[in-house]
Amino acid sequence: MGLAAIAFVVVRQLHKIHSSSKLENEVLIAIPFTLLTGVAGGYLLDLLLRGGIQALWLNPRGYGLTFYGWLIACGVFLLFYGKCRKVRPTLLLNLFLPSFALAQAFGRIGCFLGGCCYGRPAKFLGVSYPEGSLPYIHHGSTPLIPVQLYESAYLLITFVILFKVIRFNHRGAWYLILMPAGRFWLEFCRNDDRGTIGCDILSPSQWISAGLFLLGICWLMAIKYNHKKRKISVEALLKASKL
Repeated sequence: MGLAAIAFVVVRQLHKIHSSSKLENEVLIAIPFTLLTGVAGGYLLDLLLRGGIQALWLNPRGYGLTFYGWLIACGVFLLFYGKCRKVRPTLLLNLFLPSFALAQAFGRIGCFLGGCCYGRPAKFLGVSYPEGSLPYIHHGSTPLIPVQLYESAYLLITFVILFKVIRFNHRGAWYLILMPAGRFWLEFCRNDDRGTIGCDILSPSQWISAGLFLLGICWLMAIKYNHKKRKISVEALLKASKL
């Protein structure tokens, strides 16, 4: 459902920006390859975080998908695809990244129903999982924080903000600011096995969230700098024309 949401939102945005038929064809070709690359990246990151590099050749089975592995792989592919097909990579990122908020919101509901990515024991408003589920194996009938639903709600709000408030050319940067910011704090509520990168002060997803947040800030600053630079150039041309 989440993957279908990505395709729907991307195509809808193409129509809204009045793209050419050539650009539409390039984006439609990119959609399935982007999603497949994301699946491979999501699986690879989960394998590396929970099994280590040796798991690649010793036991590569039995791992799931991490959203950040999926996101990073999609981003790298879109940059590479844009360069190869002579389509502005930032245009592709502005088309695809905001749609990931909606897809991940659906995905988190699936996590809640499937019993993965579960939260810590709750003092109030907790959810008890049935016997045989992964949370029950680790916590029994203890009510747990439904962090998956909290993140889903946050992502839906993020999606609405991106499409109702943020200009198209700024959406990719703001996605990289808003999504990781919420994910960083919600990670403190989780209690599942998320692997390690050798430093247990923060979870792997929190380290990645911090990096993506800084990347989004830098991208937004670059947009504003280029806009200011173009404005100065236009003003200089207007002055020169009056001489």
